[in-house]
Amino acid sequence: MKKILIIDTKAGNLFSLKAAIERLGFAVTILDKPNDETFDGVVIPGQGRFGTVLKNIRENKWDVFLESARQINLPILGICVGMQVFFEASEEDSNVAGLSWFKGKAKALDFPKKPMVGWAKLDSEMWSDSVVYFVNSYAIKQSDLSIAETCYGETFCAAIKKDNFIGVQFHPEKSSEAGSEIIRQALSLSGAAK
Repeated sequence: MKKILIIDTKAGNLFSLKAAIERLGFAVTILDKPNDETFDGVVIPGQGRFGTVLKNIRENKWDVFLESARQINLPILGICVGMQVFFEASEEDSNVAGLSWFKGKAKALDFPKKPMVGWAKLDSEMWSDSVVYFVNSYAIKQSDLSIAETCYGETFCAAIKKDNFIGVQFHPEKSSEAGSEIIRQALSLSGAAK
């Protein structure tokens, strides 16, 4: 059974995420600090402020752990703000630098109503016709790594992929069967995946 780590960044409903991953047949551990255990995949959960999540990541040395995971091509899934922190910055906390794995900045979007809360269809070759659940006021508007977009007031990047990293702006743990399949795919990437 594959072992999956959920990083506790003090943001989001970790237990609904844990339950969603366990339903797929994975063993799940939640940690607030790295230890000596090895894992087959890592999830950075969503919800919370950009600056607060990054503060917790850096104070607990998760940035070092994540860079090591990246070097060995471990599957990594970033959800909502857990995706945004891997970019360079966010308008939500403009004085805080992101981890800068990817170029771009999370920006406040011109939504009809803020925050965006509810279901939206993905424009994606990888997940065609998938309808998923969003809760967000900020997003990466465009990225060369985009594998899905959606529109709510304006079109924005709903998911990215780079090597064994998948980031999603939506909440797959709240997105029924479509979300379960996205989690399964993200955590089943092999070392050869690009």
